[in-house]
Order: sequence, then C-alpha cells, then structure tokens
Amino acid sequence: MTIRTIATMIFLLAVTGGSAEAGVLKGGTWTPTGCGTEPTPPAINASSPAAYDASIKQANAYQTAAKQYEDCYFKEAQADSNAINAASQDHQHELQAAYDKLAADAKAGADRLKKKQ
Repeated sequence: MTIRTIATMIFLLAVTGGSAEAGVLKGGTWTPTGCGTEPTPPAINASSPAAYDASIKQANAYQTAAKQYEDCYFKEAQADSNAINAASQDHQHELQAAYDKLAADAKAGADRLKKKQ
C-alpha cells in the first residue's frame, strides 16, 4: 500500500465521519451494511376510525424511519463510491509509475548496451 493510498483512506474516513461501514455488492446488487433493516410500509386500515388513526400513526412513523434509512443509504453509497474512485485512481497512478519505471529501465539498458558497442 502506498503512502498516497493510505492518505486517501485517512481522508475518506475524515469525510465520512469515520464510518468504517461499507456496502456489499452481491449478484450485481449493492446494499448498505450500516443502516439496519429497510423499513416496510404499513397497510392503511380503514375498517374503523380507530384502526385508521392507528394506521396513520404507523404510516407517519414509517415515513420518519424510511427517511433516516434513505439518508444513511445514500451517505454510505457516496462513501463507497468515493472510496472506489480513490482506490481506482491510486491504482492507475501506481500502474503508470510502474510503466514509467519499466520504460526508463529499458531505455537505460539500451543506452548501456549502445555504449558497449
């Protein structure tokens, strides 16, 4: 791991509030790991005024919980996206440095051989 990669990871931890959670990609579907279970919307029961009032209270509670879940979901998704992009860029820089070194070594070797002739 390069110093740049480590610095990028420290930066991302600072930006994401230190969250070490990362989502899981399985079968082409990404899911967050730090947001708990996604809330399930309740059914509206209009069989009586009391049942209706109770189901509206459940619906309001669901909306609050769903908003919290959604906020967490997108925050975690953004953090994962940033980490993936940073790692990809770091890897590209590392590969480019390896290619540059290889080219420089090959040129230096060719120059040495030319001098011996």
